[in-house]
Amino acid sequence: MDGGPAEHEEATRVWAVMREFVERNSPRHRLRQALGDGLAKGRGKVMVLLMLGEGPRSLGDIAEAQHIDPPYATAIVDQLESLGLAARTADPDDRRRKVVTLTAQGRAAVATAREIVAEPPAELVELTAAELAGLAAVLDRLTAARR
Repeated sequence: MDGGPAEHEEATRVWAVMREFVERNSPRHRLRQALGDGLAKGRGKVMVLLMLGEGPRSLGDIAEAQHIDPPYATAIVDQLESLGLAARTADPDDRRRKVVTLTAQGRAAVATAREIVAEPPAELVELTAAELAGLAAVLDRLTAARR
C-alpha cells in the first residue's frame, strides 16, 4: 500500500466496518444480563473484576494496571465491595497497604464474565478455517505493529 488517497479512503471504510462489527458484538448486553446492571454498567468494574481473578492486588496496582487515577480505583473497589464481589484486607507484608481480593461471589462473577467475553461472535464462527487464518494473520500483523 503506497498510502495514496484511494488507499486512505479504503482504510477509513475498513476501519468503520471493523468498529461497527466490534461495537455490535460487544459483550456488554450479555454481561449486563448475566451479572446485573450494578456490575456490567461501565467497563471499569468488569475490567478490575477480571484482573482480580488473576489474584489479589493492591489499590495502587489496580490503578496502575488499569491506567486510572487511584481515587477512581478506590471508587471501583468500593462498588465491587458493595456488590459483595470483593473485599479489602490489610497487606500482610505492609499493614499500611490494602489488598483487594475476590469473594466467592466475585470468583463466580469472574468465571461468568470470562465465559461471556471469550465467546466469539456467530459471524466469526461461521468463517471457514482459511478465512479465519487470513483474518488472524492480518490482526497479528496489526497487533505486532504496535508492540
